[in-house]
Amino acid sequence: MKTQTANTFSLQGSGFSNLQSHYRPDSRSKNHYAENMRRIRSIQRQSRQKESDTHQPVKALWKSEKYSSVTSKIKDDIQKEPAVPRPHSANFLRAHSRMGPPAIPVQNRPCSAEPPKEKLTIPVASSASDVKLTRHNFDFIKVNGIAARNSRMYKSPSLTNLDELKKKQDDELKRYKKGVVPHYLVNRKDQWKKDEEDRIANTPDPAMPPGHKVLPENERLQTLNLLKERERELMKLLSGLPLRMDTFRLRTEKQEIEAKLSEIDEGKKIFSKPKVFVRIDS
Repeated sequence: MKTQTANTFSLQGSGFSNLQSHYRPDSRSKNHYAENMRRIRSIQRQSRQKESDTHQPVKALWKSEKYSSVTSKIKDDIQKEPAVPRPHSANFLRAHSRMGPPAIPVQNRPCSAEPPKEKLTIPVASSASDVKLTRHNFDFIKVNGIAARNSRMYKSPSLTNLDELKKKQDDELKRYKKGVVPHYLVNRKDQWKKDEEDRIANTPDPAMPPGHKVLPENERLQTLNLLKERERELMKLLSGLPLRMDTFRLRTEKQEIEAKLSEIDEGKKIFSKPKVFVRIDS
């Protein structure tokens, strides 16, 4: 029994030492706080080193020598003294003026010329207090009631009325002459044709010399017929003369007839052309 008890205590002692060694804190465990601080310092050193390496002086902007003597207009505007405040609009309310002091000081606009009062199209702002509003005591309920009584009630068409209307439209469509051009289109076509003829007749001919006009077609044909008729009469007189021209009178008469025939021949050549230009009498 003593030997067994001693072995039991020795086993218990060895088990306690194993548990004690298991729960003993490990001296090799990491200190995360110190590790993080070392990491932060290392990142800071690297950042400072990178910044010092990349730090270079700012390069001046390029400016052409051609404009080196030109002054800046913006600089002149900034150095310019502020304009005189407007006398009448200085007391006007500005946007967001009741929302506390503005973050940026507001500068007054430059003064503009004040127009005379007789040329103003709208009343002055200072006269707004003198305006009196006139209110008419209308009984709108009574007016609406009268309008409702006198208004006409429109009823929707019944099915019978719709059928009658459709039948009437069908009858009109059947009575309509299909394929026939309406009279107003025929009249309009004739009017267009007449207008075109007038336009062509009134258009000046580019071949017409200045100070002349085109002889109408009917007058040209009438003149040509008269010339032909006169030519027949002269030929009849010429054929009636004797063959022997012994006297001076006969020779003179024959020469006059031949001269008139030559003039008629020239006139026939002129009036046989499609266009004849005549001089305008001044």
